Amino acid sequence: MEDFAYLARESNAAWLAGRGDGRFERYEKFYQSERAVDVTGFDLEKANEGYVEYATSQPSRLLSFLNAPWVGRVVVALFALYTGTRVVPQLAKVGPAVTGIGLIVAFVGLRVFHRRARKRR
Repeated sequence: MEDFAYLARESNAAWLAGRGDGRFERYEKFYQSERAVDVTGFDLEKANEGYVEYATSQPSRLLSFLNAPWVGRVVVALFALYTGTRVVPQLAKVGPAVTGIGLIVAFVGLRVFHRRARKRR
């Protein structure tokens, strides 16, 4: 009977082979950094116990992804787009001329705002 556990990303065999969800790569990076600190007196058991503390102190990959600045910008842009698609048609029904003038003012204001931000850099 053959063992096909290595085909599953979450299996121990896949982890030991260096494939899967990235746990092996994180462990290997920690292991190499610990070994580089003290080559002659390196203790694997002590390093493995230290890895538990290291792994629990690191934020999850999902939280790191969600904490990226561009994610917030994308969420704000999508929210503004969604709100605009809901609000602008309703306003255009009530007062099309006022809505058009408001949109022009908003676009010109955004253009000026972004130009000033670029000049500061």
